[in-house]
Amino acid sequence: MAHMTNAELADFLNDNLGLAGTDAVTANVIRQWIAWDVLPKAKAHGRGIGQGPTWHRSDAAMRRALRLGELRKRGICRENAVIVQTYIEWGHPDFDRVREALLNELVKWAAQLNRHQTTFIGDSNFPEMSVTKHRAIANQLGPLDDRLKGTQFERSAELYAVFAETARTGHGNSEYLTALMLEAAHQIVPAFSKMLPAHCISQFANSFAGLTGPSDEIGNSGERAILSASERKFRIARLFIRRLLSELRKCEQHARSPILDVDARQLAQMLHSLYPQISVGPWLILPFVQLLKIAPEQ
Repeated sequence: MAHMTNAELADFLNDNLGLAGTDAVTANVIRQWIAWDVLPKAKAHGRGIGQGPTWHRSDAAMRRALRLGELRKRGICRENAVIVQTYIEWGHPDFDRVREALLNELVKWAAQLNRHQTTFIGDSNFPEMSVTKHRAIANQLGPLDDRLKGTQFERSAELYAVFAETARTGHGNSEYLTALMLEAAHQIVPAFSKMLPAHCISQFANSFAGLTGPSDEIGNSGERAILSASERKFRIARLFIRRLLSELRKCEQHARSPILDVDARQLAQMLHSLYPQISVGPWLILPFVQLLKIAPEQ
């Protein structure tokens, strides 16, 4: 139990997390978090003569405040982004607000992914397209993270282009998508790819269809999945994502395990390196929507 006003809590977070400048937490930021229902309001206890009340915050509230400060440091500051992130991590009391926030976040990130795209595969066969078109598509999709370049984790230009187009248009050849995904899994960790059920890889590959496409143009868009999913389906998707995050947090430990082969240890090390990036923002929102598209209701 902590005894802090909003201003004192802001100072505590700034001191403990090294928040300064535009990242700094203020009393107004604390009030915003409370208004967004992502942080409980402090409770007033007692009042001395000539003094104001003492403000109490539970241990759980302090842990959430620290996490909100960490998220702020990592760029998760906007209302919709904060609501979606905290819903996934510990829940939120207003489901309608969560749905609206998730929808707005998906629309925002999908627009950023699609806005530079002017060259498409269309009805063409990617391997038969010209080198110029291959290069144009790659440039429009944006640069690959430098940590992946030249490693076993860098995938073919064909895979990136095909899955990006499938996500935007809502259609693609299921067998083709699955084959690309199977090949990628085998190249990353051959042993694991043989253990993964083929239908799971196929389901994951097909979950990209329509993910970033506009709902007024395609019927299987990520937007429609958000709007039509029940609260129960949201909870199921949230459970899967939380389990995934839990496993990702163990990757540093797995990277040192002598039980795993070299490829698996390298994968664990890479995932550990990427975790701060892929556990927040669009890297978390997009797979959450994929789960809404494929998760069963029961």
